[in-house]
Amino acid sequence: METLKRLKEKTILLVEDELIIRNNIASMLKFFFKEVYTAMDGYEAIDKYEEHLPDIVMTDLKMPNMTGFELIEELKKRSSTSYTMIVSAHTDTDLLINAIHNGVDRYIIKPVTEDELFEAFEAYLKKFDEEVPKVFTLSSNVSIDLDKHIALVEKNEIHLNKKETELLTLLYVDMNKTITYEEIESKMWGSDSMSLAAIRSVVRDLRKKIGQEYVVNVSGTGYRLK
Repeated sequence: METLKRLKEKTILLVEDELIIRNNIASMLKFFFKEVYTAMDGYEAIDKYEEHLPDIVMTDLKMPNMTGFELIEELKKRSSTSYTMIVSAHTDTDLLINAIHNGVDRYIIKPVTEDELFEAFEAYLKKFDEEVPKVFTLSSNVSIDLDKHIALVEKNEIHLNKKETELLTLLYVDMNKTITYEEIESKMWGSDSMSLAAIRSVVRDLRKKIGQEYVVNVSGTGYRLK
């Protein structure tokens, strides 16, 4: 199935303070995702987020030290673009409204079933496609397939590695904007401090594959897509 195939390219962070529930949900998630990271509270979740930059963050609502809403707020401060899901036994209307106001993408009531998860992940892919098309064209000779990590250059398929795909996604989402070196470092490497030389290395390798003219350097600021 196309949905499962696409999800196998994605990663998810599960935040749940109860060990048995965490392990049960994680075992279901491993069926869907390339990597499943787990955390027992909000503080560990922030560390795991910065280390792995997951595509989806799924969190419990009521946890010690930091609630699910507070965790999502902390991720927003870090310019997170992860799809956010809250899993909770609480069905209060006020909580559901609060979730909407906090920008939560999905609210799932416990106990969680595989069918509910699959439906939520389909919604994630739909939102992803609306924000970033799977395939986009740079010119009559060059198109990019982000899902397959492929550049089609004059009808030749060229593989793109993870960092090259991430950079193209970042630049394409804000096509008319210059993405600063700091934004690139934060969204592609998270908490790992990365030199400007490392960013330039990714750009250099990408230009070799798709052509020199598409990724434009704005001197002293960053890069944009032409």
